[in-house]
Amino acid sequence: MKARPADLAWLITVILVLAFLLAPIAVLVFSAFDAGNIFRFPPRAYSLRWFEAAFASAEYRRSLWVSTVLAFVSTIAAVTLASLAAYGLVRGRPVYRRAVEVLLLAPLTLPLVVWAIALLSIYASIGINGTPLGLILAHITITLPLAARIMIATISQIDPSYEEAAESLGATPARVFLRVTLPLAMPGIFASSAIAFLVSFNDVVVSTFIAGASWLTFPVRVFSQLRSEGIDPTTIAIGAMIVFATLLVVAIGERLLKLSRRL
Repeated sequence: MKARPADLAWLITVILVLAFLLAPIAVLVFSAFDAGNIFRFPPRAYSLRWFEAAFASAEYRRSLWVSTVLAFVSTIAAVTLASLAAYGLVRGRPVYRRAVEVLLLAPLTLPLVVWAIALLSIYASIGINGTPLGLILAHITITLPLAARIMIATISQIDPSYEEAAESLGATPARVFLRVTLPLAMPGIFASSAIAFLVSFNDVVVSTFIAGASWLTFPVRVFSQLRSEGIDPTTIAIGAMIVFATLLVVAIGERLLKLSRRL
């Protein structure tokens, strides 16, 4: 059966779009294995020297550690708050539900730089700017709306008859939530956690304003490096490792929990 011209044109368009989106990642990954002292593509000789340099650099290790811990803590807090808020809004059906949803999604309506300046002013007045607490609160602010949106959709898809059946058998509300609702909501929790973690880990704008000299995140460290010294092959190697780790997490989530259906 011959393909119709319209189908062929659609296929070519999809391939071109995918190539356009994936080309920067391919350049990054292949360049990380180049043996040269400067960034170049395509590589002229292959080596793992920049991966070894990445593991040996104390500055990069510390910034990666700060970004990982920050993303982990802010993700736990954001997803927990989002799950509780979503459960209350969906199951409680309060008359002010729409107003609360608008407030939860409000950070998405403004550019991050506006939120960063506002948070900087607030944190400076209460003395937590440049501290781990201020950085964590700022990242919760930018990740909570995304997690809340996913969790509201997840809770809305759970049939309340399961919870009603558990209650009719004598289960307390807390037990119903922990033993019935929570397991059914795990795909959404995983999806919101993955999105929140990646947004927090990759943030540059908010962290640039809020982070102190002792708490530089990896994206801020890379941005500072680019401004002062240009492209460092060590940064490219670390970026390639982050790409591999991200693809692994997404692949596992898609395989086990159908992550794409939750987004």
